[in-house]
Amino acid sequence: MTDTEFEATEKKRKLKKTLFALILGGVAGFLGAMGLMELIDTGLLGDLGASREVAALVALVYLLTAGAIGIGLVNPKAGARFLNVEDAEELDEQRGMLMFSTIGMAVAGLALLIVALSGQGGVIGPVVALVSYVVLSVVAVFTSLKSIKFQDELMQAVGKEAGSTSFYLVVLVGGTWALLAHLGFVTGPAPLDWLTMFWALMLLAAFIVTGRRGMLAMR
Repeated sequence: MTDTEFEATEKKRKLKKTLFALILGGVAGFLGAMGLMELIDTGLLGDLGASREVAALVALVYLLTAGAIGIGLVNPKAGARFLNVEDAEELDEQRGMLMFSTIGMAVAGLALLIVALSGQGGVIGPVVALVSYVVLSVVAVFTSLKSIKFQDELMQAVGKEAGSTSFYLVVLVGGTWALLAHLGFVTGPAPLDWLTMFWALMLLAAFIVTGRRGMLAMR
């Protein structure tokens, strides 16, 4: 096979993998969001307003992401078909880092979901929600620190850059919202809205940083 033929084959393979990953992610996200909203509409999760619904949807993104990576860890061959890795061996090589990162994402999503379902009109009591949030936050921090030990210099740099980028995004989005509310143009963000922004903008920052470094291109 010539270099030109190899490049054409690789390009076709990456395109198929990208389309498969996008379709799979889109279907999973759509079904998950639709199922969650249907459950909310039944009233089984309490009387939730817009802030809680948005928080629950953001939490769902964390849980779905953790689930996708978890599938890759349990079955590397299957995971290599839709995760952005070269092959199953790469998943095995990164098992330590990915395992702790997956746990961290899962408990972070669960923590936000619990908070969204608590408080006035929620199905989870304030004390239970607070204790659960504290415990899950400790687990999230612990797993993040453990994951860093398995990361190379590039991944550590990406993590630091994502953290700083998320800070600026919170200042930009949250600060602008708070300013407009202070001036009377809009309703100010609720306490839960701030938590949702922290979670959502951290994800957005990660995408921005990895995209800027060319790490989103399918391998």
